[in-house]
Amino acid sequence: MTYCVPIVAIVAYICYPKGLRINENVLYCISVLHNTLLISFSAWVFISMCGVLDKYGIVFKSNHYFQFEEFDKIMYYFYLSKYYEFFDTFLLYLKGREPIFLQKYHHIGAVLAWHGAYVNKMDSIWIPSFANSFIHTIMYSYYLGCLLKIKQVRFIKKYLTSMQLMQLVGTMSLCNYYYTPPNDSWENYQVMCFINFYNIGLIVLFIDFFKRNYSVRIQEAKKKENMCKIILKDAEHE
Repeated sequence: MTYCVPIVAIVAYICYPKGLRINENVLYCISVLHNTLLISFSAWVFISMCGVLDKYGIVFKSNHYFQFEEFDKIMYYFYLSKYYEFFDTFLLYLKGREPIFLQKYHHIGAVLAWHGAYVNKMDSIWIPSFANSFIHTIMYSYYLGCLLKIKQVRFIKKYLTSMQLMQLVGTMSLCNYYYTPPNDSWENYQVMCFINFYNIGLIVLFIDFFKRNYSVRIQEAKKKENMCKIILKDAEHE
């Protein structure tokens, strides 16, 4: 199996001209279109996967789903979408912002993981694709809502990281339980080991992101609340 295509794409991703800028109004329109496309596509993949599972059953064994052209087509398009998702990072650069390491690691690893799984026709790919398309429908809906200044979507933010962690742990556990030798080939297992390594890295990074962005804020809020209580008690005794 050759990794020429994803490697060339990753090199282009890393070498993107970070100082490039465009008109703010044009950038806004592109961002809205980008997120709308990914919402529609992710929802289509999720609904299509529901149809596949309903039609062919929920089967945990190799060489089952990929024998159906319908499934192969969905997985091929979903694999290609991992390259298109590079634009998440490009749009941040165009806004003059530096993407965090988590995002770059996520996009680079996703291209390699889905390439290995699709080219090797690993049936286990249905599990992360099903979950990932659902999460991405919600995630890009949140991003679009923020762009359109819809305040009601803000509550989703604190749940997104938790949902992604649940997705990673759940899908990795299922894939490793049902799709290891002798249930699948040793060649596919080698690809799965790489995907496991990538997923563990993602889990560590997402946990760190969650701690820095939510746990610290919760602790600070509690400290402020306790300080207010102390001040109020002192005021009562005066």
